[in-house]
Amino acid sequence: MNVLENITKGIDGILRKVVTATLGAMLILIFVQVVARYIFHHSLHFSEELARYLFVWTVFLCIPVVQRMGGHMTVGVITERISGMPLKIFRIVACTLTFVFMLIILQNGIMMVQRTSFQTSPAMQIKMSYIYYALPIGASAMLLNMLEELIRTLMTPASETKPELYLD
Repeated sequence: MNVLENITKGIDGILRKVVTATLGAMLILIFVQVVARYIFHHSLHFSEELARYLFVWTVFLCIPVVQRMGGHMTVGVITERISGMPLKIFRIVACTLTFVFMLIILQNGIMMVQRTSFQTSPAMQIKMSYIYYALPIGASAMLLNMLEELIRTLMTPASETKPELYLD
């Protein structure tokens, strides 16, 4: 368990840095685009496309980061009112369903990378597969997080299972 926890914490640290960089790059890029358009009356030909692609990367890399912080929506009406074995079962089912969903995202993300490997973006002329790599990377990180959470939930005695299990 410690090995998996160390791996997921390391990946989380890397993802946080990458997400910070992509958000910063989007902010600067959009600011420069606005200045170029309204002050110099000239648009950058690649800025909107690059900002859109950075947004895709940011979203898919934030999914595992937010999950580790406990920031995803939960059915609080249920999870805040139960504890013990019912909450443990609820978490196991939630982890399992999320795991299956992330496997579907991973599979389809790999398929999208393969299908778009011969296409190029209109303005930047980069391979479209570079944009779609965000799906399998984000889904893989989320799968590791869910595996860690599932193992932690299974190892925790039902009597100690309490609402709001946050990893940090």
